[in-house]
Parts: sequence; structure tokens; C-alpha cells
Amino acid sequence: MQTSHERGGGRATSRSTAVLAVVVLVTGLAVGAGATWLALSRPGSSTDSTGCEGFRGLDLAVAPEMYGAVVAALADVTPDCVQVDPAMRSGVDVARSASMGGALPDVWIPEAHFLTATAYLGSARPRLLVRSLARTRVVLVGGAAARRFASWGDAEASGLVTVPDPGSSAAGALAVTAPEAEARVVGRSRADARRLVVPFAQAQSARAVRGQDESVGPAMFARRSPRLVVSTEQQLRTVSGRDDLRDLTPAVGAPVLDFPLLVSGDAAPGARALARALAQHLRGEAGRALIADEGLRAPGTGRGDLRPPAAPTIARAVQSWNLWSVPSAMLAVVDASGSMDLDTGMGSRMDLLADAARIGLGFLPDHARVGLWVFSEDKGGPGRDWRELEPIRRLDDLRFGRTQRYALRERAAELPGLTDGGTGLYDTALAAYREALRSYRPHYANAVVLMTDGRNEDPGSITLTALLRRLGELRDPQRPVRLVGIAISGDADLAALRRMARVTGGEAYLAAQPEDVLGVFAQAVLSR
Repeated sequence: MQTSHERGGGRATSRSTAVLAVVVLVTGLAVGAGATWLALSRPGSSTDSTGCEGFRGLDLAVAPEMYGAVVAALADVTPDCVQVDPAMRSGVDVARSASMGGALPDVWIPEAHFLTATAYLGSARPRLLVRSLARTRVVLVGGAAARRFASWGDAEASGLVTVPDPGSSAAGALAVTAPEAEARVVGRSRADARRLVVPFAQAQSARAVRGQDESVGPAMFARRSPRLVVSTEQQLRTVSGRDDLRDLTPAVGAPVLDFPLLVSGDAAPGARALARALAQHLRGEAGRALIADEGLRAPGTGRGDLRPPAAPTIARAVQSWNLWSVPSAMLAVVDASGSMDLDTGMGSRMDLLADAARIGLGFLPDHARVGLWVFSEDKGGPGRDWRELEPIRRLDDLRFGRTQRYALRERAAELPGLTDGGTGLYDTALAAYREALRSYRPHYANAVVLMTDGRNEDPGSITLTALLRRLGELRDPQRPVRLVGIAISGDADLAALRRMARVTGGEAYLAAQPEDVLGVFAQAVLSR
């Protein structure tokens, strides 16, 4: 909803261009983002014959990097009858809203062309008017102690690079996929390049856990730091007081933000006319000066540009980043009832689950937090169906001369010898969820992973209805903990697991065949 703070204070005339540009720029910077209205003509105005009759209430969204230039240009091209107030919104934000059914702005200038593809917009279909209004390279910036790597892949694998969140930054998304963009040139397979996102994301998540790198910018590191940060040429040019900062982008090239201009399919004719006038102005001498004043380059292909992968590839890479950059804080809760001894032809159910746990541990970074419980009727003593084997700790936590990772591998090897009794599912689920809440850590994906091949067999336990009510009461949006269920075979009560999981924002998965256990375990652990 538009407020009085989001509206310009007057009409854009040739005599007030400079004043309007300053007023709108300051106002736009104050409100940042949100829906705004563009081109509100006055019914019956004497200026209707100048083209104002084609305008309706419409909105315009501009990437932050282009905002100043667009505001100044609009002040020069907008008819006298038109009030202009563009919104500063990231292209990722606009695309995410459209993909979830929201309306596209009538006129839209995102940071990069890949954001306009189906992989980001879903069914929305804007019309591309201009492929590029300006450009700025995505670069690696460092001080005097930092060095230039031979490739983006080498730099990102070094553990020295910090990147803006690829889930909300177009520059971050292009940086994460730069190793794939350069793969052919540097002699690396695309598959190998894609795998580099895992250590890159894990290194950044380890720093986030320590409270580091919370605000990403060109000057975030000390002068003597060897660290590099993903930035843009525009950002680097606007840094003051840091003459030591250098563009240390690999010689192989750099991705580019290209700022396309689009109009929504149902925009009023006046919106398209204004968008064309805006594009024409920015291509002229005065417009090029505005672009240069913002630290941007004129459109066109430059030497050393890295062509980005296709939009679906970028979207998948960002999804992988989101999975790996948030470490797990997980309480694994394993069914140790007698039915887990059932022979599958490849070992018992517990044998396969223990193998999956040992393998899965190898993929988790040292800063992941993992604990292990087992459960069956009275496993922890009379009236207590669960037993703690290892509390939730970091995998590199050292106790009594062994790390938590080593201790968990030893405990996994013991699991086949712990099976007996019936399945005490419901009491265990509630106790495990309470423990995960007690052990909650920010900057982690906190979860209980509950694995069972059966259904609740404890007649004295809490009922499913009461369990679901208590889980719902315990769920805290400010301290999110998901319960994730794994049903081992069709004998498990998948329906109950799903109901328990969904109350907490989690999900349940079925490992129908013995060979499915490892894949489903990985899917459950990586789910967010």
C-alpha cells in the first residue's frame, strides 16, 4: 500500500527536473522497496493530448544499482501530467513474488537477464523491450595481502572468498556459478565445477556460525587480510578511504549484471511508451552520463565477460547453496525395536541404516551438530522408551580424546546389537522434539530425524492426537525445529510420521526398498 512517504511531492516538468530527481531519489532510498504507483494522469487535464490519456495507475521496480540513473532519466522523459515514484527492489525479490503468484511490476529493470526466465518467474511472462540498459562486472575484491587466483573455481575452493547471499543477490548467484561458466576455458568438467559449490557454501556457513561475515561489502576485511569478497565494479568504485582495495578477478573473465528492461503483458499502453522513452534517453549522451555517474558501464559486450549458465542451472546452483550453506543441528532418533532385525537380503534393516549413518556422517562438515538416540519400549528404563547414545554436539567437538564424529561412527557400529522390544514411537517423538528445542542453535537448520520401520506399540504412551497438539504448542517460529520422518519399508506408519512432521514444518519420506535407505537419509538430512 502506498503511503504519503512513498509519493513524490509534485509534477515533473522540464523546469524542475533537478529538484524532482533529488526529491524522488531521497524518498526512494528511504522507503527502499514496496509497491509504488507511476503515471497518474489528471482526468480532463489539458495535457491529455500529449499522450497522458494512455496512462493508468501502474508501478515500476528498479534494481538498486540503476535506481539513481533511472530516477534522473524519468524526470527528463515523463510528461508534465505524470507523477513519478519508482520503487527500489532487487530483481530476486520481484521474481520470487511473481513465481508465487504475485503481479509483476508494469515496468521492471532487474539486475540480470537470468532473473527474467521461467526458472525464476514461473508462469509470469513479461515482454523484453531492451536486453541491457547498462552493465557492471561481478568481481573479486581484496586488499594488499590478497592474491589473484587463476580461476573462480580455485578462488572459491580456497576458503578465502565471501559472497553475498546467492538466494537474494544476483551478483552472488552469478559468482556461485562462475566456476561452471569458466569450466571449458580452464579445463574443468562442468560436473566438477558444480561440485565446488559444496565446500564453498560450507566454508561460508562455518563463518556464519561464528558470527562472521554478516555484512558483505568491498571494504569488509582489514587491510592486511588475505580474504576476498564478491562485489561489483560499481561498488568498488564507490568505496572511499580504502585505496588498498584492488580488483583481483581471475584473468579468465567475470560475470556481468546487464539490467534488462521489461514490461508486463497487461501493462497499459502508456507504460510501454514511457519505458521506450526511458530506454531511448539512457542510450543518448545525457543518459550515458547518468549511467557513468552511477559507476556503471554503457551496455554492450566487454572483453573478458563470462557468459553465465542457463537460468535453470543458476537456480539449481542457488538451491544447492541454500542446502549446504546452512549447517545441520540434528538429533538422529533410530528405531531399535525387534523388527529392525528383519533380514532384507542385504543385511538386516538396522545393518543398512547403520551403514547409511556412517556414510552420511562423512558428508557433514565439522561444524555440523549431531546427536544420536535409539528407542523401543522401555529402552531407557521403565516408562522411558528412548535412550541417549550421544548428545547433540559439533562433529569436531573433542571429548576424552575423540571427536564427536568418531564417537558417532562407533555408536553406529553398535546399533545392530541394540535391537529388541516393541516400537515406542509417540513418547520418543515428543521427548526428542523437546530436546532439540532445548539444544536449539541459531544459524543452523535444527531438526529431529526420526527413523522407524513400525508404528507405535506402547499402550501406555501419549495418543497421536495429544502428541500432535503438544508438538503444535511447542513449535516456535522464532526458534524453528523441524521433525523429519523416515519410514523404513511399507511396514512403517508413514501417515502418522507425516502428520507429526508437518505440524512442525517438516516432512516424512519413505524408503520402500533396502537400497533406498541411504538416498532417503541424505534427502531427509538435507531438507530445509
